[in-house]
Amino acid sequence: MYVELAKGAPSNRGTLILKKDLAKYIEPTTPLYRSLYLYDENAVQQIEGKGSVSNYYGVRFIDKVLIDIDKGQDTNEQTLRRAQQYLVALENEGLNLTNSVQPYFSGSGYHFLIPSTVFNFEASPELPYIVRKTMATLLPGIDEMVYIRSAIYRVPHTINLKTNLYKIPLTVNEIMQSKCDDILVQAKEPR
Repeated sequence: MYVELAKGAPSNRGTLILKKDLAKYIEPTTPLYRSLYLYDENAVQQIEGKGSVSNYYGVRFIDKVLIDIDKGQDTNEQTLRRAQQYLVALENEGLNLTNSVQPYFSGSGYHFLIPSTVFNFEASPELPYIVRKTMATLLPGIDEMVYIRSAIYRVPHTINLKTNLYKIPLTVNEIMQSKCDDILVQAKEPR
């Protein structure tokens, strides 16, 4: 399976690499983004012919489903509180948070990554639509734009240049029990 990379800025897209090689591209002081969706060899040939993932309408795959909790105009405390509310909602839907959700501080907000196997998503040209509808039903009010065909998100252990903080992994307990100032201090270094 292949992922699309954007190195330095989201606009620097178009590089397709094997997903297993992603770690080779991580440089903590350089922003790095990857595609939400995965592509097989056949798709890569078509994408290279079309020049862009956004012009590709074929079969997509997904390994992890992203929940993006942007800070926007909110305070750090409000953003953390919203992340906590999403975790409670996921638990109320029957997800085992410890085994099914990997939380991250994204450098400004929070990302939750959930294995796609939790949802039994199947590869298809309609996958972005199916993922978006599923997640909007599960968590009303969620940012649905992160599920578009060409969606990308920040790779863990890389810097957010707007805040000079890193995307760092957290535990569910850290999200639920930490103060946001403690998380911000941890995010000053990659981990």
